[in-house]
Amino acid sequence: VKVVHPVRGVVPFNLYEFHEYIIYNLQGQRFNIIRKFRQAGITTISCAYSLWNILFKDNFSILVVSIGDREAQDFLKRVKEMYFALPKWLRLKYSTLNKHELVIKKTKSFIKAVPSASSAGRGLSMSLLIVDEAAFIDGMNEFWAAIIPTLSTGGRAFLISTVNGVGNFYYEKWFGAVENRNEFNPIEINFKQHPEYNTHEGEKRPDEPRE
Repeated sequence: VKVVHPVRGVVPFNLYEFHEYIIYNLQGQRFNIIRKFRQAGITTISCAYSLWNILFKDNFSILVVSIGDREAQDFLKRVKEMYFALPKWLRLKYSTLNKHELVIKKTKSFIKAVPSASSAGRGLSMSLLIVDEAAFIDGMNEFWAAIIPTLSTGGRAFLISTVNGVGNFYYEKWFGAVENRNEFNPIEINFKQHPEYNTHEGEKRPDEPRE
């Protein structure tokens, strides 16, 4: 897999150790929730993992829910960039390719990316549900109640977010997972695990506001 780096251009997606840890959990646990720091590459991991699933598994359905339509399109854009950068022998032909959906013709597997307000995907049997920035999506309790039946046949879920205050859906699910009160497996990563965050003692991390 290759990815578009904002400075280096198109580069091989070499995983860091904490990336491998996340994939290990995605493979081993049905429901995962992650508390991340900014620029951790978690969305990129999710794109690559999604692409791998639809290329190598038959009838694998992935629904990606983002804050808005722009973010949903951005997720699919990243997936398409990875797809077209693959060697030709790995790049299975698609039957549908647009701003919100990629369907692989041979496997009949697909990725559909939608804004949170969309009802697309409800009523379908999902193999994998990815919710990006879950703490910032309004009406997540109602959405979760509506979407959870689509996972009832063995589907998986991955909730991704940075923190956004207390009392919201993500906050409750995260601490419920930490305290072993729900079905989610908590994945916590720290910015110090990222080799490119070369902060020194007393220095603020890149996404932390300075006083």
